[in-house]
Amino acid sequence: MALHLGLWLPLDILVQSGATELRLARAAERLIALMLAYAAAFAINLEIAEEHRHAGWLRVAWLALAANAGISFFRPVFESRILDFVSPGSWDWPLLGLAQHLLIIPANCFLLFGVLAMWFAYHRVGLGFKIERRDYVAMAGVLVIMLGLLALRENLTEAQSPYMTSRVLQPIGLVLLSICSAVSLVLYRLAMQMGGGQLARALRWLTIYALLRGVLVLVRALRLDFLPEAGSWMDRYLLEIGWQTVPWIATLAAACRAELTVKAAKELAQRRAAKRELVSA
Repeated sequence: MALHLGLWLPLDILVQSGATELRLARAAERLIALMLAYAAAFAINLEIAEEHRHAGWLRVAWLALAANAGISFFRPVFESRILDFVSPGSWDWPLLGLAQHLLIIPANCFLLFGVLAMWFAYHRVGLGFKIERRDYVAMAGVLVIMLGLLALRENLTEAQSPYMTSRVLQPIGLVLLSICSAVSLVLYRLAMQMGGGQLARALRWLTIYALLRGVLVLVRALRLDFLPEAGSWMDRYLLEIGWQTVPWIATLAAACRAELTVKAAKELAQRRAAKRELVSA
């Protein structure tokens, strides 16, 4: 993520300074890096799911998160200006918005299914975690704020689309994302009760992944209503960098969980080596 943003930012600054010949390099770097992030998340989530092949709901949860990353792998293609270099003017095609939301809906469905399955799995294990009243209040608050976006739907990217499907799919995607954000707060509470450790960190990153996507959509809608004059720098450096960070956060969540297995394997190898030394002595 650091390498990706470290390359994109200088390219963007140079393009904004007049080096328009670097626009293709900037678009290509963004596209390749984001697809790489989703590909990494997909591969790691599949590996984790295989580790849970006898764990039922946890396997389902990680498979769903892998599906979310696998579908999202194609999303940067429709969000990249690189298509403008292939066919000038294609950035403004309404079909791109439609294609984007045809990916977002199933991806959000799998994300929601994944966090719900993970919540249910840890609930069944009986870790002593239970939902308290404040958790319900927090979830309700997130839902109210996120669903409030529907009141600002004229500021949504597909609000003026000539395709009714696009205009309908975007609010549906927001509803799914709102529920994901609310449910992810339960995973965060679970992580808090776990204390430290790789699993807790993985759940925290997963929570941030779900919440950040909702926050970015909300900020953009509010910005168009209340801060239209701040559009240029806010869209470019706050929202754009935020959206480029999102895929890497999904990868970080998977990587933290995968590191748990690596550390466990190392510890097991060390214990076996110590046992062999003790026997030989």
